[in-house]
Amino acid sequence: MISPELLHRLRMAQRRSAEEQQLLSGRDWILVAGLVQLLSGLHPLFVLINQRVLGSPSRPGVAPGSQLAAEVALAVAFVFLWLWARYAPFRAAMTALVAFLLVHGALGLIEPRTLLAGAIVKSLILVGLVHAARTGYLRHRPL
Repeated sequence: MISPELLHRLRMAQRRSAEEQQLLSGRDWILVAGLVQLLSGLHPLFVLINQRVLGSPSRPGVAPGSQLAAEVALAVAFVFLWLWARYAPFRAAMTALVAFLLVHGALGLIEPRTLLAGAIVKSLILVGLVHAARTGYLRHRPL
């Protein structure tokens, strides 16, 4: 007959395995956010090239060079946070969430139209980063 203590240890091992899978999912969200930020930098890059090479008139609002710099810097920061999430998942996810909100909030204050540009993708990334922070928090919570 199988002892109850053995069943309890097996149940705890299964719970830890499920938490590790959620943790990897949280880390993956940080990496996905970085890749999306890098892809989001294509539009300001296109506008910047359009202004410099073709001489099209500049539009009022955020300069495409500064928006491109913000998007690429945030993407690079997300990649470093993804690496750090292996050792400190909650802190890395919270830092990624705060950085995402600060950068997009600042861009939205300067030019409110940038908040609506890609709003669906930004909201999905926001939900993913909240999920990453939640899984990192649950991992360090006592069982």
